[in-house]
Amino acid sequence: MALRPLHPGIIESGEGTIPPGPFGICSIGSLRAQSSIAALALVCTCCARSPQDWRADLGDADPFRRGMSALALARVAPADCAEAIPRLLELVDSPELGLGPAARAELERVARHHVPQLLENLTGVEDASADFRSALRAALVAAGADAVAPLRAKLLDAGASNPRELGQILADIGPSAVGPVAADLEERELRRRLYAAWILARLGAQAAEAAPALAERLERDEPPVARQAALALAEVAPLAEATRRTLEGAFARRGSELGGALREALARLALNRVRLGTREDTQAQLFAAGAEALVPAVEACAAKDPALRAAGERLLRLRYGALALGLLPAGIGGERDPARLQERLDDRDPGTRARAAFEIAALGARAEGFVTPLAARVHDRSAGVALGARLALLHVLRALALAEARRRG
Repeated sequence: MALRPLHPGIIESGEGTIPPGPFGICSIGSLRAQSSIAALALVCTCCARSPQDWRADLGDADPFRRGMSALALARVAPADCAEAIPRLLELVDSPELGLGPAARAELERVARHHVPQLLENLTGVEDASADFRSALRAALVAAGADAVAPLRAKLLDAGASNPRELGQILADIGPSAVGPVAADLEERELRRRLYAAWILARLGAQAAEAAPALAERLERDEPPVARQAALALAEVAPLAEATRRTLEGAFARRGSELGGALREALARLALNRVRLGTREDTQAQLFAAGAEALVPAVEACAAKDPALRAAGERLLRLRYGALALGLLPAGIGGERDPARLQERLDDRDPGTRARAAFEIAALGARAEGFVTPLAARVHDRSAGVALGARLALLHVLRALALAEARRRG
């Protein structure tokens, strides 16, 4: 619905006029009834009052009135609207008022002026709603370079948040985070180096300049950091031949302690090269990666890129085909406890569910009790897990049929 101001006291819409009211120009009743146009009406009205007037109404008993005051104060005084931030977050958590989208937009618009306050809400508020946290994350990303240093400072003391959440915000900020995060690879605190490598992996090709520093961490850092550096290298510089040489060379020097991470890194490298259009024997590289290629393959099955998706699906089929021939990859077959396997099959992480399905398949006829749980996972929300569960179920049923045939003689 289009609105246009007629004069300082009246706004006309396609359905008539909104007369002056106690809330500046427009009546609260009119705005509440037409909440979808409230933000636009606000643009027309906020100039009629001073920031002090809007600030005075932030404590009003009516949540709609104080919400509109917060929106107006943020609009007219973006650098001096700290008192409005809690009210804007209140709007995000009050969908019945219909002002949540407008509040999120204003939070993002003023975010660079209020990074410490936004970050304190993210890390200091326990049991916050998903909408509340989502709005804060989006606002911090919108703050851009201004949020990088405060986020890095909070990584070791994330409070109600967690390092992954803060790290993902840094990754979403993009190029302006690369230099400062890469510098953290030189810090003495192990956790800071570990988080830095993880964030650089999430930044992907935007962090290509950090490849030499990551290679150095892989060469001489402690195992937790070196493992993450290997995985990050596969993401930040997948087309660089130096990346492949570094990962393959690391086997000779640190294979005994980093073997699993290096195999997964090489699998991710191969899949990323497929995604970027290289023509090479990717399937052989993935197969050589062993069990550690399962998780990247499952992720690839959900990719938008058809070539990457096809590579992930081929790898899963190839792996289960090899299992049928009795070729068990290293790292699979150690878990036999039914309760633990069921727990992993129900895990929230798709990669954990996929590996559990493969572990169950490796039990062969001994996995009879998992036929129903595997059948349920055939419809898993993750395409890779669903395919893996289907292949695992077929493998177990085949093993049961062969066992019954041998029993009958």
